[in-house]
Amino acid sequence: MILGITGHQSLESFDLDWIKLTIGNFIAENNVINGVSSLAIGADQLFCRELIKKKISYDVIIPCNNYISTFKTLEDSRSFIDLINMSKSTYTLDFDKPSESAFYAAGIEIVNKTTAMLAIWDGNPAKGLGGTGDIVEFALKQNKHVFHINPINKKSNYLKQSYGN
Repeated sequence: MILGITGHQSLESFDLDWIKLTIGNFIAENNVINGVSSLAIGADQLFCRELIKKKISYDVIIPCNNYISTFKTLEDSRSFIDLINMSKSTYTLDFDKPSESAFYAAGIEIVNKTTAMLAIWDGNPAKGLGGTGDIVEFALKQNKHVFHINPINKKSNYLKQSYGN
């Protein structure tokens, strides 16, 4: 399985140990051979770190030129660079600067390059174009399996194809 990630950037208020365990268990139980991520802070980077622990490679879809400017701290920028350097490959989309359109396009590209998606998500609609809700909806419309890890109620399950209808 080639597994993509979509999810929240802010995970500080959730049980990170539970999220990591759930990601790790899913990867181990589903013959994941490669991951795909845009390495956004939060869910994307957590996912890639779990892949690294299991010695599974990943590809990176960079939404735009100067994507690193979206990282607020030096620590976040360094984490991004470290993960880029450990990736199997990177591909930068043709957007001049960070924007909701670039982030949405990156999410679509991730869905298109995978056989299934992992969504670390509270289940609410996206707050802006390209948010997790948008990517989950697109993935389900493409008949991709989406495994939902809900950090609020600590439940995980496959989503039905009817999301957004």
